[in-house]
Amino acid sequence: MTDLVAIVGDRGRLRDVVQYTLREARDAAQEGPVSARFLVAVGAGEDALPRPAAEALVERIRDGLAGESLGRLTVDVAPLPVAGADATARVTALVAALPPATTRVVLSPELDEFTPGVVGDAIASLGRDIAVEPAPTGRSVRRPPIAFPWTPRRTATTFGLALAFYLALGDPTDPFDLVTGVVSAAVVAAVLSRVTLETDPTVATVGRMLRAVVFLPYLLYAVVRANLAMAYVVLHPGLPIEPSVVRLPVPEGRVTRALLANSITLTPGTLTVDITDDELVVHALTAGSRADLEAGSLARAVEFVMGEPGPRPDGGGR
Repeated sequence: MTDLVAIVGDRGRLRDVVQYTLREARDAAQEGPVSARFLVAVGAGEDALPRPAAEALVERIRDGLAGESLGRLTVDVAPLPVAGADATARVTALVAALPPATTRVVLSPELDEFTPGVVGDAIASLGRDIAVEPAPTGRSVRRPPIAFPWTPRRTATTFGLALAFYLALGDPTDPFDLVTGVVSAAVVAAVLSRVTLETDPTVATVGRMLRAVVFLPYLLYAVVRANLAMAYVVLHPGLPIEPSVVRLPVPEGRVTRALLANSITLTPGTLTVDITDDELVVHALTAGSRADLEAGSLARAVEFVMGEPGPRPDGGGR
C-alpha cells in the first residue's frame, strides 16, 4: 500500500491542502491501494503545536473529510509528536516518524521549519526515497463588497420598483393589494436596498429602466427563437450540432457585463463560461447560435439598455 502523507499546520488555507492531497491520492488510487495520512506536528517550534491545539486541528480536518467522497481511499488523521530543541532536530524527528510505506510527502506551504528543501535533505540523509512537494494553494482574491452603503435614494428606488412589480401582478385599484403591496415593498426595501443598486440612481438610471422594459420582450423573443432552434436540432435525425467556443469583446462595467453574460446564457444553445478582462468566452452548440453571437444582436441590445457604446464583435473565433 502506497502512503501519501500531508504535513499540515494551523496557518494558511487548510482546505486547499486537504483537497489537493485527496485529489492526488485519488489519482494514485487508480493504479492500486493508497493510504492518505494527514499529520499535525506536536511539540515546540514554529510549525509544531501544543497537543490541545494539535488535537483541535485534527478534529477540524476530520470534520472537513466527513463531507468528502473518499471512495477506495484509506484516510487517517493524527497528531505526530516531534521532539527536539532546535529546528534541525525537529525536522529529523518528523522524517524518522514517517510511515515506512511513505512514497510522497505533501507540505503545507505556510510551514516555516518543515520546508520542502529541509525535509527533502533530511529524507536523503536517512537514505529514504520519498518525493517531497509543497501543496499549491489558491490565490486570495479581493472581491468587491456584496452590500453597499445605505442611502435614502437607493431605498426609495428599491421600494418603488418592488411596489410597481407587486401591483403589476395584482390589481392596483384594489385596496387590499395596495396595502399588502406597500407592506411587501417596505420589507423588500429594508432588506435588499443595500444590494440592489451599486450606486445612487440618477436620471440616467430611470432611462435605463425604461429601456429595460423594451429589452425584456426582445430577450423573450430571442429565448423562444433559440428554443425552437434547439428543438429542431434535437428532433433532427442527423443531430446537426457544431460545438465551438466563441470569444467576444467584453463591454465595460460590471452591470453591463453581467447583463450580457446572463442574457447569452438564458438563450438556449449558448452558455457563457468565462469573463476575462477583455473577452467574453461563450460555448455555442450550433453554427446558427455561433452566427447569432458573432452578429452581436444581443450585445447591441444590452448596449441600448445601458446607454453606453460597447465594443463591436469582430467575427470572434473558435
